[in-house]
Amino acid sequence: MKKMTLTAGLFVALGATSAVAEGFTVQDLGVTPSREACMAAGESAMRRYVDVNGGGSVDPTTWVVYGWDLRPGDQDVTIMCPVVNGGVINAFMVVHGETTDDDRIYTADTLARLFENPK
Repeated sequence: MKKMTLTAGLFVALGATSAVAEGFTVQDLGVTPSREACMAAGESAMRRYVDVNGGGSVDPTTWVVYGWDLRPGDQDVTIMCPVVNGGVINAFMVVHGETTDDDRIYTADTLARLFENPK
């Protein structure tokens, strides 16, 4: 719980672009036109990532896409599509794992690029 609090604090302090805390990388993926578009981009990004890099499973829900055991480093990823101030949908991503910072940042950066360019 302390790690999540630290991450949230860093996220706010850095202006919601990107933050790294022990075991976590958090990125703001930006505003999307709708929750459906956000979820489609999140699911597409994770499935394409797993196809290239390997990993476990991708599990979309109502407003969150989970990626389990993504490689390198057996990482778990959450892409969230919440409604924020004024009814805007803003996507956020959390990458968590006990791998290296470099592996987590690689995963976060790659997923962010894939999210921006959905197929």
